[in-house]
Amino acid sequence: MLADVRRLSAATDATLADVEEVLTDGYACVLGTEDERRRLRGRLQERAAKVSPAGSRAEAVEIKKLAQGIARADSEIEDLRAALSVLAAKASSLRAAAGTPIQAMPLRTA
Repeated sequence: MLADVRRLSAATDATLADVEEVLTDGYACVLGTEDERRRLRGRLQERAAKVSPAGSRAEAVEIKKLAQGIARADSEIEDLRAALSVLAAKASSLRAAAGTPIQAMPLRTA
């Protein structure tokens, strides 16, 4: 998704419809990744609460993997939001050039 957002941001022949579709998909992707991060945090909290006093290597590995998943999700969210911001600015420019007010954007149904 990030590659699509960046590609369309750089495209000189992008249409407003294409930009709006990728923005919609991109924001949906951010929401999905935020949900994944929330699930990982919940699992990490559960796992940390159940760690045995001695702490096994397997427990440490599992907790490390969960923390890495959270860090990866954080990075993906940050990168995608930054790229979406650039694409949203392009959408505004395309709307202005076409004389299309923001309120006139059709809702996408799936």
